[in-house]
Amino acid sequence: MRDAHLQEAIRIGGGVSRLAQALSLDVSTVSGWRRIPASHVAAITRLTGLEPHHLRPDVFPPTLRGGMAETQAPFSGEAAALGLDAAAIAAKAVAQAIQAEKARRWLAENREAIEAWNCWTESNEFPLAEYRMF
Repeated sequence: MRDAHLQEAIRIGGGVSRLAQALSLDVSTVSGWRRIPASHVAAITRLTGLEPHHLRPDVFPPTLRGGMAETQAPFSGEAAALGLDAAAIAAKAVAQAIQAEKARRWLAENREAIEAWNCWTESNEFPLAEYRMF
């Protein structure tokens, strides 16, 4: 069963066929979706005008107001007094957060395949197990 966010995107997009055509996808692909894959959220946002956090709130939480500069301002003077490079620390933290979020999203998008593989390997032995060196 399709989630409400996907149904709304299909309605605004003019139906499954039109949405699939606009995304350069096969109609059967879009009609088989239970929810919008995270990899297609940006394109559907452009087509429908719906915000990413509206389409997939589990992957794209609503953003808080206030930019990075405003949130870091209280700490910049203290960091400079301690000889710390606040900009480099912030850049590293953002890069780590991006990497962690990408990994989390990949796991969420591929959960079904990973679970299927784990079930298969539990009931069967590993492919080519006799050639393993360990």
